Amino acid sequence: MKNILTKFHLNITTYLFFLIAFLCGYFKETILIFSIVFLHECGHVITILLCRYKILKIELYPFGGMTKIDKPINSSINKEMLISLSGICMQLILYPIAYIILEGKTYQTFLLYNTTIILFNLLPIIPLDGSIFFHSLFEKFFPYQKAFQCYKVLSVICFFLFIYGNYKYKLDNYFICLVLFFRFLTLKKEEKYLIQRFYLERYLHTFPSKKIENHYQKDIKVLKKETTHFFYDHDSFKNEKEVLKEKFAKRVRLKT
Repeated sequence: MKNILTKFHLNITTYLFFLIAFLCGYFKETILIFSIVFLHECGHVITILLCRYKILKIELYPFGGMTKIDKPINSSINKEMLISLSGICMQLILYPIAYIILEGKTYQTFLLYNTTIILFNLLPIIPLDGSIFFHSLFEKFFPYQKAFQCYKVLSVICFFLFIYGNYKYKLDNYFICLVLFFRFLTLKKEEKYLIQRFYLERYLHTFPSKKIENHYQKDIKVLKKETTHFFYDHDSFKNEKEVLKEKFAKRVRLKT
């Protein structure tokens, strides 16, 4: 447990948020929000540990957290979905606890903040929990590369709807919008790396498979998680590792 606590870090924006909030006299509200954010992230941490993944870093922001995990891209889809929802599940558990230990205005404030954070995290906008859940859902039905594109498109659509909602109802969440925008740009820069890593993992390692698919064209873009693929080539079928080996060998020759 002590080792896990050392993984928690406060982002610089969190320190600034604390300073401004305390100077403005919002001490209780600040502590309440941060407690909800911390326990939300603890929900993720507990599930990650149960899934036996290694936690690299847990960074806490004023209105959310980011847990970095050392795990293969080709990991279990169901585990991914479970991890994405575990923070929200932890917040749901907080409702009866808060009802017992809090009272009056403090309890009403908790209800407002906890419900708001839950609804916010359910939005399918990168990097929120809702986007991770939908990404995993897409991976159940589509090849990895196509699922990634659907994940991005859905996130962009919902992001602009979120901005429109902020403008229409004057919610003034523009700092959050800016953070979400930069997180999307970061993922966009990492896209090629993530896709190539997905293929390289499939070539170097063997992952659990739930079904088999045969293809009559050698196109690695059809590769799905939890699926073993075979490709028809010169009157016989080749497994995906053989096809990936040809692809990587060809790229090495081109570079040399």
